[in-house]
Amino acid sequence: SSTPSHHTPPPRQGTPYLSPSPEAERSFSAKRPGRPLSYTLPPRPRHKGTLTVSRVFTGRQPQPWSQPRPRSVSFRGSQVRALAPRSRLYDPARREPFFSQCFQLLGRLGRGSFGEVYKVRSKEDGRLYAVKRSVEPFRGAGDRQRKLAEVRKHERVGRHPNCVSFVRAWEERGQLYIQTELCPASLLQHCEGRGTLPEGQVRACLWDLLQALRHLHACGLLHMDVKPANVFLTERRVCKLGDFGLVLELDRGDLSDAQEGDPRYMAPELLQGEYSEAADVFSLGMTILEIACNMELPNGGEGWQQLRQGYLPPEFTAGLSSELRALLAAMLDPDPRLRPSAEALLNSSIMRKMEKWRKLTLLLQDGLLRGAGSFVRWLWAALCLPARWLSSWRRSVPVTPPCSPLLATLLDSSFSWDEEEEEEEEEDGSLGEDVFEVSGVCGRHNRTCPGELLSQDK
Repeated sequence: SSTPSHHTPPPRQGTPYLSPSPEAERSFSAKRPGRPLSYTLPPRPRHKGTLTVSRVFTGRQPQPWSQPRPRSVSFRGSQVRALAPRSRLYDPARREPFFSQCFQLLGRLGRGSFGEVYKVRSKEDGRLYAVKRSVEPFRGAGDRQRKLAEVRKHERVGRHPNCVSFVRAWEERGQLYIQTELCPASLLQHCEGRGTLPEGQVRACLWDLLQALRHLHACGLLHMDVKPANVFLTERRVCKLGDFGLVLELDRGDLSDAQEGDPRYMAPELLQGEYSEAADVFSLGMTILEIACNMELPNGGEGWQQLRQGYLPPEFTAGLSSELRALLAAMLDPDPRLRPSAEALLNSSIMRKMEKWRKLTLLLQDGLLRGAGSFVRWLWAALCLPARWLSSWRRSVPVTPPCSPLLATLLDSSFSWDEEEEEEEEEDGSLGEDVFEVSGVCGRHNRTCPGELLSQDK
């Protein structure tokens, strides 16, 4: 990623901060109407394509991962490879890939230089998912291991209510597929149509994302790319942190493959190669500043330098409460050693108050959803009860259907009806007005057919 130029070191601790020049103040601007909250960086240049080993050296066999059959990928314990991911719908005899056989493609959610993300519906359970597929096949064993590292990072994140859940991953025909849960929208999309969010929603987003960062940091992981485009909202407006492609594993000790994210949210110490949990806290502070103040974050220049020196534009932050301003100032401290951790921020007074309201809100939402589900089930049962009663009543009423053996008996030419015998029986009073008896052998039925008819059915 590109790094801003003309970097100015942060002021020393204890020295008063000098007010910015008028040019610096003019470098901050509000969002323009209809302009997206955050621009998408241009895609990274694609690597030069190279011929496969089998074409350069004709005597060598193709690599196992280039075979047409899918192979599942998992790093839980040790790397496990099966012939195919578990699915009762996959047929190896068919030429269609596993992705086409087991998923219904509904649309493309995004595209980058390294992969495409699709919205799909599973044909096995009917649920919606997001599937990320690498654009180019593996160029070799090293490139394959670098791409499979994202699967390992997803599995290390594990299950958390504020992190996008990982489902499974597989490789097929030299391409990597990663299946995750699908959220309706991102925080970026949510803010594009609303502009400045109310402070209550901002505090809720901050509490959710601090929960996610605390979980990641406890696992020895750095997200390295916290921004509104990587925060996703569920149907209950719960924020979930996603896109773990740049996650840095601190406990592995090897930071040679560390990559910085979007420079608008990047911590200043990353320019000197200092990687710590404080970098994620700074990026989260910039995210909250943007969505709370509807502020256009600079990509470089004087404004970028002023924000990394602890300056918060008062023309944008004047509408925030003093508690939230103090929290943002602590998260955006130029010195990473003075920034509070995610655990310390959650223990602050403003977040403790938010925790009570957040849990109560989610509890009420769950209750309303369960109540709505119960009401729908009760309404369905109430509507189905008359239908069931009518169906049982129709079965109890002895109405002869048009295709019954009785009707076939009456219409059979081999059956004789003696009108004189009927008149004699009516005179004797042996049978009632609405009752008659039919007996005899009628063609293929070969049975006796008694029956009763009401007067309107005669």
